[in-house]
Amino acid sequence: GQSGMVLTPRAEALVLPLRSGLLTLGRALAVQSAFEPSTAQRTFTLATPDLFDVLMMPPLLARVRAQAPGIALTLLANSTPDLAERLETGDVDFAVYPRVEQTRNAPPQPPPHGLLQKTLFRDGYACLLRADHPALKKRLTLEQYLALPHALVAPRGDGLGQVDEALAELGKTRTIALRMPHFLAALAIVARSDLVLTAPTVLAAISDAQVVAIPAPLALPNHSVNLLWHERFDNDPAHQWLRDQIAEVARDEDAKLERIRKRKKS
Repeated sequence: GQSGMVLTPRAEALVLPLRSGLLTLGRALAVQSAFEPSTAQRTFTLATPDLFDVLMMPPLLARVRAQAPGIALTLLANSTPDLAERLETGDVDFAVYPRVEQTRNAPPQPPPHGLLQKTLFRDGYACLLRADHPALKKRLTLEQYLALPHALVAPRGDGLGQVDEALAELGKTRTIALRMPHFLAALAIVARSDLVLTAPTVLAAISDAQVVAIPAPLALPNHSVNLLWHERFDNDPAHQWLRDQIAEVARDEDAKLERIRKRKKS
């Protein structure tokens, strides 16, 4: 057999609680001294989608740099494996997750066990095409939309999107010419191709003049963008402080987006 020591199943089962326990203990000891943003030294790890990073990180970073220059942020993709477990151990402090809302005023779905959730904002979908795309010459019908080649952003690389589910209900399918993990790269490709990208309206807010956003020619569900963290860190003052900063930035950005959404409708 193998030389060396092997953990028994019981010891294996204790690894996660022990790691979390030591981390919680370390944090609890640190918490005894009140959190003072201006002198705090700490790194927070956030698992986020790239769209959130571009929209929210510049204003969030500006706030953090101004109030707590000793706090650093590390960003990971929110498709990181074992995310619920990493939130529990404190390896990851926060995750940002979009969730589809099947009905307009549906109560938010409960998060996985032990995790707490705050909805940062809600959003819908728009179609993005390059500004000189021939399809923009007249109102985009469902038939024309289906005749176009599509880009699909699938962070895990597989599966179909909300659009495909909505089309399936109508007995229709679309041609996905490109499937990729990141919204921003997809936006750059749409600006220089004939592809159409159906994406959250927030992407339209950060797109440049080369890309035009128009309403999708089919009904699509809204989605909420949620902040998740483990209940173990709910009372950690530094954690609370950063949660508040994220929520305030989300409110500011949502107010700006609301103005853009209204403009698009008029």
